[in-house]
Amino acid sequence: MINKSSAFLWSDHKPHAVKEKLMHQERKAKFYQLTDEEVLSLYTDRLVDSELLYGEIVDTKETSGAYTKIVVPDQKSSKDQAGYPGWVFTKDLSPIPEDWSAELDKAAIKKSTAQLNFFDMAYEKQEISVGTVFSVTEADEKNIYVLTPDGPGWIAKEAVQFLGQSSQDSAEQIISLAKEFLHLRYVWAGTSAAGFDCSGFVYSLYRVFGRELSRDAHEQALEGTEVHYSTAQLGDLLFFAYEEGKGAVHHVGIYIGDDQMIHSQTPGSKVIITTISGTNYAKELCTVRRHF
Repeated sequence: MINKSSAFLWSDHKPHAVKEKLMHQERKAKFYQLTDEEVLSLYTDRLVDSELLYGEIVDTKETSGAYTKIVVPDQKSSKDQAGYPGWVFTKDLSPIPEDWSAELDKAAIKKSTAQLNFFDMAYEKQEISVGTVFSVTEADEKNIYVLTPDGPGWIAKEAVQFLGQSSQDSAEQIISLAKEFLHLRYVWAGTSAAGFDCSGFVYSLYRVFGRELSRDAHEQALEGTEVHYSTAQLGDLLFFAYEEGKGAVHHVGIYIGDDQMIHSQTPGSKVIITTISGTNYAKELCTVRRHF
């Protein structure tokens, strides 16, 4: 299990200044701290392929020095049928709790961030990202009680969505949640409240409402039911491709009505709302996919 609020899935285990900084950064109870220049380096140097959240279960393959090669079963990818492959810091991994079971109820954080509290006072309260999924042992009127890599803890019930209990207004809820991240900086490969890339933004928000999408946009574009843009509804996913929509898929946004989408735009930019008509997006729109 991942034992940090978030952990990058590195594309390799070669040395790099950004990796070295994060490897030695004390951030147990909070997200990573990187400058805008260092965040841009994640993209320009192609350092990362995805990001993992606290408690994410992984399969380990091999260890090389300070890194462990893994696959991530919950992040579907054509790169490996077993899950998204890559490398993480070995110190960011902890054993799965002995009392964990796949049969336990699951709940996802539905706010931009939430606070995880531990029964073991040796651990400080931890900031947890939207999209983080926990195994639930019990719940009362105020809290849910969860298993974690650091022992049992609890989270305010108002901060979570029980998976398998999505409502008819899930699409509206996704849009409302997405708007909480307006002006959050784009982070290449990001899936957390510290910063998203375009497909990570969609992946994490849809996960909250029990929709398990592939991790990358070009694969997400093949999932769900295809509809015409003229009939697009709130929460539909809009995909864009090079060569005026005929080439490779390179971007995804969430339709919010009135010819607009919300999306994590591009490296160096932020989460923004964009009107489609009259822009290059109108020319590059290649498919619209519905999941609700």
